[in-house]
Amino acid sequence: MKKILAAALAALMALSLTACSDNGDSSSDAAVEVTALAQEMVEATSWNDEVIQMNEDIIPNYYTLPDNVEEYVVYLCPTGATVEEVAVFKISDDKTDALETAVSNHIQARIAEYESYRPDEVKKLNAAAVKQNGSYLAVIIADDTAPAAEKFDAAFGK
Repeated sequence: MKKILAAALAALMALSLTACSDNGDSSSDAAVEVTALAQEMVEATSWNDEVIQMNEDIIPNYYTLPDNVEEYVVYLCPTGATVEEVAVFKISDDKTDALETAVSNHIQARIAEYESYRPDEVKKLNAAAVKQNGSYLAVIIADDTAPAAEKFDAAFGK
């Protein structure tokens, strides 16, 4: 099963590379595959616990997403032992205000939850990286957010 998953992910990444080839258009709306980007960001980051891709049925427990979110992938620690997370969202326009509010609400809710449960995790939430490029927005919560942030920027040629 792991070999099949690895092969599928490799094929998905190869497809995303061809979708992002340079055709002279350097706009922020260049096609970026959300699932492949999130996977690259997860793989680039060192985690204290396992993070897995959450099922779409679970996401409403964490985020209240605005209507203009058309695609998203969220990786979280399944046990709740840590707040570690990578989330990538694609919206149907460049109006990120509502999504930024949803992300802020999500982080604030987790701070309130973890202050008494695992106060040592709150520092990660306070240092969460939120990256935005055109209609894409990413949330990175880890001890070191830089590697995932670099993958996000690289997907847009930065």
